[in-house]
Amino acid sequence: MTATEVIWGQRPGEDAFEIRIEIGTPYPVGDSPQEWACPVAVYPLFNTLHDAHGGSSLQALCLAMSLALDLLQGFKDKGGVLFYTPGEEFPIEAYAFGIACRADTR
Repeated sequence: MTATEVIWGQRPGEDAFEIRIEIGTPYPVGDSPQEWACPVAVYPLFNTLHDAHGGSSLQALCLAMSLALDLLQGFKDKGGVLFYTPGEEFPIEAYAFGIACRADTR
């Protein structure tokens, strides 16, 4: 199973384009019960991302989500705009959670 969100992005002076964010199901890596990986994709901004690795399935899932959000924020930091429809901004902060949100306000 894959969690998916489809939004739009636009770089300054360019046409808008569709961005597809996908977070897959965590899976164990090899025989170690302490290594898990989780697929993550942010198409077409990054066509080949390595799966996020963590010490548990939950950590791998959180790291995959964090990576996707960091990449989208990097796009915005370079002048890009993210939105659902023109005039309806994509709120990255609505996808952050817990300690990650509080860490930014310290």
